[in-house]
Amino acid sequence: MLKTVSLIRLGLLLLIAVAIALVFSSFQESQGGRYLRSGAWHYPGRMGELTAEERQWAEVAWRYFKNNTQSGTGLINASDNRPVTNLWQIGDSLIALTAARQLALIDEVEFDDRLTRLLATLNQLPLTNLKTPNLLYNTSNATMVNYSNKPAILGWSAQDIARLMTGLRIVALWHPAYSEYLDRVIMRWNFCNVVDDKGQLLRGGMRDGKLMPQPEGRLGYSEYGAAALSLWGFPSARSVTPPYQSVIVDGIAIDVDARDPRTTYTPAVVTNTPYVLGGLEYAWQTPGQDATLLTMQQKRAQNIYRVQEQRWQKEKVLTARDEFNLNAEPWHIYDTIFGNGYAWNTLGDNGNYYPTRALVSTRAVFGLWVLWKSDFTDALMTMTRLTRDNQRGWYEGRFEATGGYNRMITLTTNAMVLEALFYKHNYGPLIRSVPQESYFNTRLSDVFNPPRLCMPQERKPGGQQP
Repeated sequence: MLKTVSLIRLGLLLLIAVAIALVFSSFQESQGGRYLRSGAWHYPGRMGELTAEERQWAEVAWRYFKNNTQSGTGLINASDNRPVTNLWQIGDSLIALTAARQLALIDEVEFDDRLTRLLATLNQLPLTNLKTPNLLYNTSNATMVNYSNKPAILGWSAQDIARLMTGLRIVALWHPAYSEYLDRVIMRWNFCNVVDDKGQLLRGGMRDGKLMPQPEGRLGYSEYGAAALSLWGFPSARSVTPPYQSVIVDGIAIDVDARDPRTTYTPAVVTNTPYVLGGLEYAWQTPGQDATLLTMQQKRAQNIYRVQEQRWQKEKVLTARDEFNLNAEPWHIYDTIFGNGYAWNTLGDNGNYYPTRALVSTRAVFGLWVLWKSDFTDALMTMTRLTRDNQRGWYEGRFEATGGYNRMITLTTNAMVLEALFYKHNYGPLIRSVPQESYFNTRLSDVFNPPRLCMPQERKPGGQQP
């Protein structure tokens, strides 16, 4: 009798254990389980699996990449049907490709095919005579070109290079099997004229027939570029702390670059993109950066969000400012929160004021919507969710003055849509660590055979200088 009772008790215990295991396993696979496992409570914004409508948003964005991929090179056109790109946009392409795979828009075979073609092109990309990548490339044959898509060497941009290096890091973190070939991309480049030993980003341009480096970066993009280079170990101190001053916009302190655009000929503008990307990619907490500086980045991002939200609350004007392209003159616009001395300034590349071109930017809306869950971002998305051509991709946005569409369709805006939805699906930022073991680190640890390209290990005290 006692033996029978014991067996029954043992059976009940086993059933309870199995039930608990099934409940636990089910919870682990649920949204609540993913929320806990991912540490999502550390991060701001919207988290969770995509809804059916959000998945359609992602499919429309990916349509742009399907339509604009050059089969021979794997490069993506920077705008619809225009076969030119720069390194920033190639970085966008790599992040969009990773998002498409993680969101199950493409299968493993298509991901491999697309990435393989891109890597083969990038690892043979023609370089300037200073071994830096050119500003622009033709997407159909990967030759160096100018703004008219004619063969030419223009120079380089450290900010664009930094964006590409962020894309390489993100692909490697999500698909480490490809990391060797991803690392090889930058190991052909000479960084001596891209970033100096104090961490100042440099751009290059033609002067008297020679490529000449000069400082690059303004508050916002400067810190973003510096953070990207620091992910690879390059110095970043000077670019992560550019000179700034605070101005008051509608009662809120906004930090702006302190250098005078009238003497530097570089616009000092505040827009959403660099701050949104810092939130999506590393939650303004770049590995290895000083915590005080990171707190400043987060505070700046928060103030930029608040001042746009407040304009909507007080003036009933939907506001999501960013730079964007037009299909007519002046072709490119800096639509700012603060630019060249004035709040809510809308500037062309020529420095002229274009107030009727102010835009509710699609790329800004998606970034704000996913990072700040609020009535304001709900209102922005309500008026943006149909700003698209389902067969071509997302438009640049909707004009503030008329409510009409800016029907220009670009790589960067559609990449931002995918990156924002990837953040939501991932329950937080895309970069949470930096690989310690890699082909890049192993190759550069060979002190007897340095590449002499101003790589991070060559800059260490006592290291051999190129």
